[in-house]
Amino acid sequence: MHLNDLVLTSSGLPLNAAAYFLCSRTQGFVQNPGGSAGDLCLGNPIGRLVGGVAVNSGATGVVDVTADLNVMPQPTGAVAVLPGETWNFQCWYRDAAGGSATSNFSDGLAVLFSGSPTPVPTMVPIPAGTFLMGSNAPSGPPYYGELTPDPVRQVTISYSFWMGQHEVTQAEYQALMGTNPSLYQVASHPVDTVSWSQSRAYCAAPTAQQAGNLPAGYEYRLPTEAEWEYACRAGTTTEFHYGPDLFCNQASFGSSYHSNPPTWCGNTSPVPVGTYAQNAFGLYDMHGNVSEWCLDSHAPYTSAAVTDPFVTGGPFRVFRGGSWFSDSDLCRSAFRYYYIPGLTNYRIGFRVVLAPVLVP
Repeated sequence: MHLNDLVLTSSGLPLNAAAYFLCSRTQGFVQNPGGSAGDLCLGNPIGRLVGGVAVNSGATGVVDVTADLNVMPQPTGAVAVLPGETWNFQCWYRDAAGGSATSNFSDGLAVLFSGSPTPVPTMVPIPAGTFLMGSNAPSGPPYYGELTPDPVRQVTISYSFWMGQHEVTQAEYQALMGTNPSLYQVASHPVDTVSWSQSRAYCAAPTAQQAGNLPAGYEYRLPTEAEWEYACRAGTTTEFHYGPDLFCNQASFGSSYHSNPPTWCGNTSPVPVGTYAQNAFGLYDMHGNVSEWCLDSHAPYTSAAVTDPFVTGGPFRVFRGGSWFSDSDLCRSAFRYYYIPGLTNYRIGFRVVLAPVLVP
């Protein structure tokens, strides 16, 4: 379903009170810092629903609101509610008739949306924005930047989208596709040994299952290179979203060239998703664990600023992020490499986005 299919009603408000609803996709209720003990309000609400003035023929008012998000992050058009998600709502109101400047909050409402859940990872919203894609890292240690690097360029992502909070796990892949191709078979580990083509088939399944319930023009798919790097950086400009360095306690990868002396991290396989800290967008394992397929074909690019870049038609497909086997230089936010789309590698998996339809 879509969020703007909802009708929310709050009763018992003072007559002529100005009112609207707040909503949050991921945050629950917290103590209102300006209220008394037990006075709760939504923590970090992401949207305000259309409001109005409380009116009826009795002594109390009723607000009857058709939900329609008008605050980013959101895709253009209806906001999709994914099966199994819990959204939290709360009514804010002010007693305009009584001349009070006091803000009031209703009791909270948590709504679990049922349906036929599809085994895709938890999705987190990624807002539209502009960032610097690429790296001018020097060719020597510790970054070992490319000898013929793609230049840094300004990239604008003009739409908001959702991205899997973690890489697709073996359990999620098995539940949807009926098989587990992974070399390292542990349900909580990311699926590995999947081709680009198999990854796309996985994404197509929930798109078909949720047909009619997704935002118009959106689909589940692999991220573009630009979407991936933008989401990985999460506002940072350093070589890693953690900062200028990557150490063994921050991700699942091979060796850290930032330790003194350089240190092997001891990993011999992937680890359960979400083992390490998330970035500022709430995404796990953007550095290491398994490398992640992207939708794009591999091709060089120039320093010219672009909006929503996407490359297709080439013989190779890009993967990003490095793996449990990769040294730290190969896990940088900007590092890119490629592989034949029909082949598999035990170090490569994938992550899903819910984003505008693209044809590779």
